[in-house]
Amino acid sequence: MSLINKVTGPGAAAWLCWALALGAVALAFPGPDRSGALMAQPAMLTGTAVLAAALAFNGLRALRRRRFDSVLLHLGCALILGGWLAGRQAVRTATPERPSSGSMALIDGDVSDKLWDGPYLTNFVGRAPFSVRLEHFFVERYERNAQDIEAGRDAPVREYRSRVTITEPGQAPYVENVRVNHPAYVRGYHIYQTSWGESTDMMGRPVTYTVLQFIRDPGLPAVYAGFVVLFAGVLLFAVRVFRLKAPDVREVPS
Repeated sequence: MSLINKVTGPGAAAWLCWALALGAVALAFPGPDRSGALMAQPAMLTGTAVLAAALAFNGLRALRRRRFDSVLLHLGCALILGGWLAGRQAVRTATPERPSSGSMALIDGDVSDKLWDGPYLTNFVGRAPFSVRLEHFFVERYERNAQDIEAGRDAPVREYRSRVTITEPGQAPYVENVRVNHPAYVRGYHIYQTSWGESTDMMGRPVTYTVLQFIRDPGLPAVYAGFVVLFAGVLLFAVRVFRLKAPDVREVPS
């Protein structure tokens, strides 16, 4: 932005920032699939990489001026964009031997390393570098109240989780509990508890299944670090502005 300030003045840089912000908001309206496809275009990836490099360069320049709030703001944004680019690269280079994402639908006792995609998980995308055995799927409910009993329905679900055994090549199996918002992390994959349901097996017996989602995103740590750095920069910027606007209170001699 400092280069734009020199060439066209600060007004153009401010308008560019507004345009980028409005563009980011506009991407939310087409939905995640269309927005993701748009951002995956080579021109968008190149523009994002150039913007991340420019932010990092300006952050390092601010370091020489000892403007630490500007350093953190620029580097935080650069880390977020760089982490996102690393995640997109993982998607672009995914193979059936190293997929970037996929899901499993399991019932108690199932063992699998196959990952699937699609509305009904019918599209095979590849294999995880480890196997997962579902030991037991738990559905915990609240206590039934009078209204539930009168309506003849179950109490609302309080929590559901999957207890799985992970078997990695060359290592002893170990147990993980996968909960909503508490994923397991295995060999670069986050394993999320996404959904569950009830169906019947081949014998017509009722079964409960769980759906686990596997996502490999090597840029996620950089994105998290970027948000932390950016938040620290916002705090430092607020402190600096507050100090600049604070009245200079001096003792007046009598």
